[in-house]
Amino acid sequence: MNRRSLLLGGLLVCACAPSRVAAPEAHENGPAWADIFDTTPELYAVVRPQTLKNDALYGAFWNVLLRAAEVRGFTRGSTMVEAVGSAKEIVVGLNRGDDAAIVLRGVSANLDPLAMNDESGHPLFRLLDDRGKVPEYALLDVRSAEIGSLFVLPDRTWVGALGDARMRARQAFLGPRGRPAPRIDREALVALRLGGQAARAFDRGPRLSLVTQKMTSITFALEPNRKGLLVSLSYGDPDASARGELQAKRLVEDLAKDETRFGWLKDATVKYEGDVVHVRAHLPPRLLEELPRASFTDL
Repeated sequence: MNRRSLLLGGLLVCACAPSRVAAPEAHENGPAWADIFDTTPELYAVVRPQTLKNDALYGAFWNVLLRAAEVRGFTRGSTMVEAVGSAKEIVVGLNRGDDAAIVLRGVSANLDPLAMNDESGHPLFRLLDDRGKVPEYALLDVRSAEIGSLFVLPDRTWVGALGDARMRARQAFLGPRGRPAPRIDREALVALRLGGQAARAFDRGPRLSLVTQKMTSITFALEPNRKGLLVSLSYGDPDASARGELQAKRLVEDLAKDETRFGWLKDATVKYEGDVVHVRAHLPPRLLEELPRASFTDL
């Protein structure tokens, strides 16, 4: 695991131990978590634990995510697991270099960073600055404190920020800027958007590259009420999306011939609207158990 992933996990996971596009939230007189993003991050993800846990088909997926986080070293004690599970929404934004942020919205009111301990019973945080509306904390690990901080907003929102994101957070929380939240599916149980260089990772596969030519971003959304998995590919213009739809249909049909691994794609639908191609498929529950172990090659 790289250092940035470990520190981000410690800052935000341990700390806590719309249309379909999300609209800006009203924080006219105070700081807002969306102010830390000056643009949509290259990797932007949203997890909604409460709706996910209560979903009839994918409810067990939340436990899979927690187990995966524990195996990868993101968790530090049962209190953290309980705290993360109580959050209304978890938002993650990553860019190249040292620029990463994680937001926990709806944190339990009885949580206090200074009272949080790791699995050995040792305190996790120390207070850096409480002079403003948003107190800033750091992990007691000196190396971690050099590049990352935890900010606690008045509306029970906790923000873990590393590198450039920490500098933006410090400036943004001095006064509200009213930036809108990055655009993402507001109904999805889990949504992941890849843009910029992150989206270009899909160009490596010879079959995928035919679909991803001129693609500007790709979003994966696990939707509630048995609606399945929705993959949305955004292109620069309608002509590019029309070509993308044709190639996506060919790719889905080709993959579905492998009934052992991709037979569930037989009933997938592909269509484009404007400059976006939508691929919808019903994801088999067994696949959810395999996702934490999947590599890019598998995907």
